[in-house]
Amino acid sequence: MKKIIYLLASILIFTNLFLITNANQIKTDNKPCADKKEFIQMIDSRLNLTDEQKEILKKNRQKNKKEIRKILNKMEKLTKEIKSIYLSSNSKLEADIKSSTKKMQLVLLKQEADNLRKKHREEFEKILTQNQKSEFEKIKNEFKSKNNKKNN
Repeated sequence: MKKIIYLLASILIFTNLFLITNANQIKTDNKPCADKKEFIQMIDSRLNLTDEQKEILKKNRQKNKKEIRKILNKMEKLTKEIKSIYLSSNSKLEADIKSSTKKMQLVLLKQEADNLRKKHREEFEKILTQNQKSEFEKIKNEFKSKNNKKNN
């Protein structure tokens, strides 16, 4: 019986460590980061979008922003609830147990937001010409290498 309890406790601790690590990496505020603004400016200036493409892009950005904002608001609410659990609990283990489902929900919401962003990017790429697509790939690669340098 003790072995089972120790095994369950170990699994719970490992799961919570994983969830805490992922939950701490989630950006829940609704403020666009400077990199995102810079990325959008580069797209606007380097892709030479037509007026029609700009209009489609503007409409899509507004729609996409609303969809992402809903998810981010849910994530922010869950994060506050998790913090509240830790502040009101008597022990870390108790807080880990109480908050584990909320942490899992937070990870799932992050995945949902990532999937939505991917879908939006694919929609954007559909309106581009072949030359614009190749330039867009160059811009994405520049930002990936820039972000890799920041993280190292």
